[in-house]
Amino acid sequence: MSQDPVKKKLLIIKSNPASLGAVEGFLRNRDWTMKSTTNLKEALIFLVQEQPQFVLVSIDHPNRKVRNLPKILTQAFPVCVIAFAESNSAASFTLLNSCNTEYVLYPPVTGPAVERTVNKYYKDQQIRESSAGFNRGAGPTEGTDGVISIKGQGAAGDMTSAHSILQQLLSGDEMSAMANGPSGSSVSGMIHGADQNSLNGMMTGPASTMASHPSATNNGLGPEWARQQSPVDDPSLGSPTGSGPLRNNGPSWAPMEGRKKKKDRTTPEQIEENPAASKQDSIILRGAKNALDKSCIKTSFAEAEAIEDSTNTSCIVVESPRFSGYLITAMGKDRKIDDSFINKIRERLFRFLKENGEHIEDSDPMQLKIKEVPFEDWALAQAEFLRKSVHEGQEVAMAFFPCPDVKICTGASADEEMASIHLNELAGDVAVEFNVYIYLPKNNKYVLYTPRGSKFFAVQKERLQSQGVSNLHILKAEIQDLDKYRAQNFLNEKIQLFEEKLKEKVPA
Repeated sequence: MSQDPVKKKLLIIKSNPASLGAVEGFLRNRDWTMKSTTNLKEALIFLVQEQPQFVLVSIDHPNRKVRNLPKILTQAFPVCVIAFAESNSAASFTLLNSCNTEYVLYPPVTGPAVERTVNKYYKDQQIRESSAGFNRGAGPTEGTDGVISIKGQGAAGDMTSAHSILQQLLSGDEMSAMANGPSGSSVSGMIHGADQNSLNGMMTGPASTMASHPSATNNGLGPEWARQQSPVDDPSLGSPTGSGPLRNNGPSWAPMEGRKKKKDRTTPEQIEENPAASKQDSIILRGAKNALDKSCIKTSFAEAEAIEDSTNTSCIVVESPRFSGYLITAMGKDRKIDDSFINKIRERLFRFLKENGEHIEDSDPMQLKIKEVPFEDWALAQAEFLRKSVHEGQEVAMAFFPCPDVKICTGASADEEMASIHLNELAGDVAVEFNVYIYLPKNNKYVLYTPRGSKFFAVQKERLQSQGVSNLHILKAEIQDLDKYRAQNFLNEKIQLFEEKLKEKVPA
């Protein structure tokens, strides 16, 4: 996807002046305007004066406050923040996975990877704008597109609080020590100086502009946010991320790479020998094992972070004439799966299956959020197979859950941008991942019935059924979100069944 030159402006905040040289050269050759610096004062001046659309923030920066920047910047400025790591250490991966931003880049960072992330951001924006085209107003409203919309009450960010916190974040003694700027100056003074009007202009813009990034309306900053922060100034209190002891007592602390080890873990070899982990031999099992083994960068199993309770998983939808289901991957410490890693697995798996005569429909992996569950125990109990390995210091497990109905069936709708879905596609009392509309044929209007992120209640489903409504409608651009929704519901039902069986085993 090509972007207008005005929209190709980038700020990079990194920890090492010599890093990302190849990335910066790649982007400049593609007409990107950028500022790359380790100096936080210079970064803020560029942010205020040049108003870039994208900011890359290194979680490896020696100033520990930089790790809060993704959350702060998306609240205070209309920018897309992309967090990245320069170090390939386990500590950096942990910090990156806990970073409060939708867009992240895992090392090694490359120019094409930056542009892919930018393209994904613009694609997400188009989907949101397409959804917004259906005029989600505060009450029932009618637009020129013939759509009646109902908007939920979103929480606008407290810009004044964000402004204040941003000044505190980038000022003080620690800032002076780490930013290599004049010791007598302060970012607070710079903000209240010549660039005050520019900063205020960005922070008092239209709410729709400020909320265009998905993180802009989440976790509003203010006194409550400040109270939730860990007291990290006292070294005796330990690491604020909970990732380990402090390396030193100075302002540029970093987590030690030593990690707590889980004892008596099942090894990948023990998993293969367990009959419950291979309920039947199949081509999908052999293909998954082959893809996992070839995609993992193997490290010591004894040093790896264990898989325990999981909520972050990645899903590959597998569909062929002979079998269909969800191939689910989880990693140690409930780490979010890296997109590039799961894509390698998907490509190798599909290649293996096609080379062995299977007709597989291509699909992109999905990042899922499921109910917390002890992944290995759950997979051993309910998956067709479970396999395990180690990738870059993390245990990784992959399990296949057969499902005969993974294909989405949508119908035609009166509007070419819409698609109809059967009412039974929606589960009761579960939040939807997309906007749900009702079509009014007499008026040729669509009414937003349940907005994205809200629950579709069982009582609503019963009422619609009693009134003879069998079909609802969604935007075609959001069909991929329906895939994610269906997969999460299927897996959560499996988890609920697993929990019920565990309860049955507990003596009264």
